Amino acid sequence: MELLDAIHQRRSVRDFAEKPVPFEIIKKSLEAGLKAPSYNHLRQWGFLLIRDPKMRLALTRTEEMTEEVTEQLVQAFEGQDALAKKMYLDAIPKQKKMILTAPELLVVVYRPKTQVSESKRIYDLNCLASVWCCIENILLALADSNVFGVTFIPKNTPAVKTVLSIPQELEVAAIIPFGYRAPEAKEVEQKNATLDARLHINMW
Repeated sequence: MELLDAIHQRRSVRDFAEKPVPFEIIKKSLEAGLKAPSYNHLRQWGFLLIRDPKMRLALTRTEEMTEEVTEQLVQAFEGQDALAKKMYLDAIPKQKKMILTAPELLVVVYRPKTQVSESKRIYDLNCLASVWCCIENILLALADSNVFGVTFIPKNTPAVKTVLSIPQELEVAAIIPFGYRAPEAKEVEQKNATLDARLHINMW
């Protein structure tokens, strides 16, 4: 598959087929991640594949997602963009399920230049920006093999770090369930963003 084909094909998928992903595909995708631009050239990123069901269950317990919380989120999105609301209403109930049932579960970590809570300038977030370049490379490399995932940013990262014994000096960028798309996988319509409406030259 050509690069542009992978870019156009990549989608957020939350419903996975019960089919293992060959390790060669996983390895190729993580190696692609390590080719991403890094603000300090050190590529201070790490990857954890979580396959132990008990560890996955422990991860779901770091997130509070009760029916009451879900209803509060529904109310919060009243009056908001219809496509964004539709995506969240599909995603939120599946968050714990996909962590438990996805064929593969990847946790991406990075070494922060400045803790996010202490950042005062956009420059302080260079480390966060570069790890997301790494994540995009991984997702595109997976899409190149017809494997898809979704990025999930945990709210309680200290608890995630405790469960997975991640060193305190590192930070969690995202949890990524991934696998082959289930035949019945729901795909929420994409917002159509045209270049003509977004491109400005010289001045806004």
